[in-house]
Amino acid sequence: MQGHQGDDARLIITFFARARPSNAGSVSTLPGQDDFKAQSMACGPAFSQLIEHQVTPASLNLRNHHTLGSGIFQSIYTVSHPLPKPEKLRRHASIAAFEALHALEIVFDLVPNPPSHPLRPLKLAVFDMDSTLINEEVIDELARSINITSAVSAITTRAMNGEIDFEHSLRERLALLRGVKAGVWEELKNTVTIAPGARELIGYLRGRGVMTVVVSGGFAPMASWLKEQLGLDHAFANHLVESRPNDAHPYPHLSGDLVPEHPIVTPEYKRHVLDSLIQEHSIPVSETLVVGDGSNDLLMLGAAGLGIAWRAKERVQREAPQRLNGTTLSDLICILGGGIEDGNKC
Repeated sequence: MQGHQGDDARLIITFFARARPSNAGSVSTLPGQDDFKAQSMACGPAFSQLIEHQVTPASLNLRNHHTLGSGIFQSIYTVSHPLPKPEKLRRHASIAAFEALHALEIVFDLVPNPPSHPLRPLKLAVFDMDSTLINEEVIDELARSINITSAVSAITTRAMNGEIDFEHSLRERLALLRGVKAGVWEELKNTVTIAPGARELIGYLRGRGVMTVVVSGGFAPMASWLKEQLGLDHAFANHLVESRPNDAHPYPHLSGDLVPEHPIVTPEYKRHVLDSLIQEHSIPVSETLVVGDGSNDLLMLGAAGLGIAWRAKERVQREAPQRLNGTTLSDLICILGGGIEDGNKC
């Protein structure tokens, strides 16, 4: 795609059919002639009219449309001031109705001062860990090791939905985990699974020179392990106190407490990590990506240039700037321009 000198911004709209083949090769359930019908819906007059009602028509110009994969399409507009707010576009009732009618999920991204090439400018990507880069909630796996899964999972669910304070819920759950063997981390490294598409997405970002970071309300041993597994640049997580054997627990074990010398990874601290990396490396906010699934991710999602709630809890789906419910994190490569770069494959 050719650049357009003087453009104020590029509005990138990526359409995902709710039912589409996965990377594993499952059969598509899109109706009719799959790609052509979905493409028509994405670029048709109805959607163009919706956008024109939300953006000053004179400032909106459709520059290109691409088929990125089966059931994945992207429209690129140039826009000038006043610039639209992507989160408001996503939440508008008419857009939600269009998504429901055509079984689509639509992600809106605004890129100020766009380059001539199709790649979205990006220098920093920050990810949550549990239920994002990995499939499990580590604290629930710890509970499983001493057969108290139900009690801990119930608190986890309420915390991730924002029903109770995160730090309070963390301390409450950790107290229940007092006595877990300190060697449990090695066991978990053999059972915890990396999320589909995570390796591909991180590999793609690393190939572009993007700094990749995990910041987790989970625990440092697993965050450090994941950092090594995926080749991430930084890992931030909670540190747990390990106690020596005693009468109640005649083996090295978790005390149920947090190490006081280390910060607790609260929602505020997650945003602090993002802000600190932005300042330390002089990164424009517009060139940052944040991906997470829980209510404790909302602050950093809202502070990023592009914040995407991935297969998120109900409240997070409503409040995050953008959301996507795919089966593979490699879908995000499409949003970032990777599909165009790689010959319309992502």
